[in-house]
Amino acid sequence: MIKLITIDIDGTLLTNTRRLPKKNKEMILKAKKLGAHIALVSGRPFSGILPYVKELDLEHEGHFSISQNGSYIFDNYTKEVITGVFQKPKDLIALDKSLKNFKVQVSAMDDDSFYTRHKNPNILTRFDSFITKLKLQKISYTDFDEDKNFGRFLVMGWPWNIEKVMDNMPSFVNENYYYAKTAPVLIEVMNKNANKGNAIKLMSEKLSFKIDEIMAIGNEMNDIPMLDMAGFSVAMENANDYLKPHADYITLSNNKAGVGEAIEKLIENNFEKF
Repeated sequence: MIKLITIDIDGTLLTNTRRLPKKNKEMILKAKKLGAHIALVSGRPFSGILPYVKELDLEHEGHFSISQNGSYIFDNYTKEVITGVFQKPKDLIALDKSLKNFKVQVSAMDDDSFYTRHKNPNILTRFDSFITKLKLQKISYTDFDEDKNFGRFLVMGWPWNIEKVMDNMPSFVNENYYYAKTAPVLIEVMNKNANKGNAIKLMSEKLSFKIDEIMAIGNEMNDIPMLDMAGFSVAMENANDYLKPHADYITLSNNKAGVGEAIEKLIENNFEKF
């Protein structure tokens, strides 16, 4: 029986115009009323997830948010971090040093702020701070407390410089981190264990859910670990073609309220897999 539904946000819960379809909201509220726990899962920081937590009335005990692709797990009721997989200032300093010969800037994020050591952050760094709605703080990386937690590091530069980094990634980075080019101007660097799949596993262990009791819904490559981990997995019709073979069920597209359609089917099946 499915007890926890984990839902990706962009391209899954929301339409291409970032609208929350009425049916998605109705079915999530109905599932919640019937006792299901809901977790919104995203690459966004918690501040970027919170508006949808509020709109879906998930600011109550038993509902959660997973931010920064699995780095942080939040209790929506207390707004506190339950657990997570983090990186430390020593990692940031080492990464920054390893990429010093490339024309890129290395910055860091926790779930409150965006940090850079550069007195004149490039326009890409400033823009990313703006779209994530995180305060941009300029600080020497050696000034952080050694126990400081970061969700991810960002390597930012013009596309031709990012390609050079990808083609010549220092062995230190390959050996110690998980990284991916998530935009032509951006490489995200995270703890090797930070992904959506490991996050729902951590959450299930901490909250006593069985993996088989979790239904996951997603659309992109970074959702694959979550779909593989969950007991029942749903891909959107608009999902990346590489993701679809990992799903037990293909629902409608994000523009046609596919999340609502899948949850409605789950409710009709008495929360059993279908």
